[in-house]
Amino acid sequence: MSEYQFQRELSPRNIILDLMGVSHPQPLEAGYLSLISDIFNIPVNNLRVALTRLSAKGMLDNTQRGVYRLSPKAMARNEFARRWKQSQCVAGEWDGSWIGCHLSKGANRSVRAKSLNALSWFGFKPGLDHLWVRPNNLLQDVSSLQAVLKDLGLESQSHVFSLNDIEPTLAKHWKTLWPVDALNQSYSELNQQLLGSYQQLDKTPLKASLLETCVLGSEAIHCLATDPQLPLEIRPGQEYETLRKTMIDYDLAGRKIWLKQLSSLGIS
Repeated sequence: MSEYQFQRELSPRNIILDLMGVSHPQPLEAGYLSLISDIFNIPVNNLRVALTRLSAKGMLDNTQRGVYRLSPKAMARNEFARRWKQSQCVAGEWDGSWIGCHLSKGANRSVRAKSLNALSWFGFKPGLDHLWVRPNNLLQDVSSLQAVLKDLGLESQSHVFSLNDIEPTLAKHWKTLWPVDALNQSYSELNQQLLGSYQQLDKTPLKASLLETCVLGSEAIHCLATDPQLPLEIRPGQEYETLRKTMIDYDLAGRKIWLKQLSSLGIS
C-alpha cells in the first residue's frame, strides 16, 4: 500500500484553531506559544501573526491582553467540522433523487469563492452550467440544508432545491463526478496510519505524541468533515465508516494527551 498523501496544511492558523478547539472553553495565552513553537518547529513570530490575523477576522476574541478565546463564529465552525461523529445520511437504499444549487452569473470573486467553499463542505459538484449537485441522501431536508449552507457563506441569491426524474444519461454522468476510488484508497491508507499510531502512543515520547496526534487527528477530521457522504450506489465500500470508527478512539486518545499537557501549563 502506498503512503498516504496529506491534504490539510498544518499552518500556524490551523494549529492554533485546532489546539483552541481542544482546550475550549479555556483560553489560549500568548505566553504558551513557545511550547507550540517547539512542538511544531514553527517560529513564535509566525504564531503571533496568525493570532493577530485570526482575531482581525473575527475567529478569536481578544478581550484581555495576551489571552485568546474562540469567538462564537469559530465555535460554530468548530462544532460543524465535528459533525462526523454522528451519521449524516439516510439509512437504506438511495431513491435516486438529487439536490441542486443554482448560482447566478455575475457574483464577485470573493462572494463566489465563499459559496463554492460552502458547497464543497457538503460534497456538491458542478453538474451543469451554474448548477451544483449532490445525491439527495442527507438527513437534512432541503430547506434546512440551504440554511446551513448560507450560514457557511453561500451567497444570498442562490437557490437550493430537490431534483427528481433526471434524464438517465445525465444522472449516469453525475454519478461519476466524485473520485470514489481515490477517496476509498486514501481513507484506507489514513486508517492504517491512525491504527499504527494508536497502538504505539503509550511508547511514544511526549513531544512526538503531541505532534503526531495533532497532525494525524486534524487530517482525519478534515477528511471526515468534508467527505461527500455518497450513497452506496455511487460509492460502494465501507472505508469512510471504518475511518470514522477508528478516529473516534484516536480522537479521544489524542485529546487526553493534549489536555494533560495544556493542564500542566495552566491552560485548563
